[in-house]
Amino acid sequence: MTPFLAWATGPLVDRLRTVLTAVSVALLAGYFFLVLLQVFFRYVLNESLFWAEELVRGAMLWGVMISVALVAASRAHIRIEILELMLPPAGRRFVVGLTDGLTLAFCLTLMWAGIQFVDRTWFQNSPLLDVPKYTVYLAIPVGAALESLMTILTWQQHEPSDEPTDRTL
Repeated sequence: MTPFLAWATGPLVDRLRTVLTAVSVALLAGYFFLVLLQVFFRYVLNESLFWAEELVRGAMLWGVMISVALVAASRAHIRIEILELMLPPAGRRFVVGLTDGLTLAFCLTLMWAGIQFVDRTWFQNSPLLDVPKYTVYLAIPVGAALESLMTILTWQQHEPSDEPTDRTL
């Protein structure tokens, strides 16, 4: 990566990480509160928040799809490092580039499939909340696009080292 490109994308990646982290934490806190509220209503008041489960499911999907971009930016996806550690530096760079390329190809495929799914659910409403279903399923292409963007922006920032990521190895 050229020094200018590294300088230009650094602040952008940092701001994007900050925003995505804040949204992720807000979604997690929101559906945690809703689940606790639902338990309270059910076991203390003997009532039910019939809409809470559907809202929590939608928020969880959005939370996962937004958080996956943070995981990609940190290069923290689950992986097997043994092959990477056994290779010389040039081989490690090749494996890192290959995994980033495969990640990008998967994200673009997921984004395309997510767009088609949103298109198929455009005129459907959810049964309890009566909101358009595409608002929930839009998380799939948005999350895939964010993961693609973060993978591209951090492509060369993760130079392979001689140390394993997992220090227990």
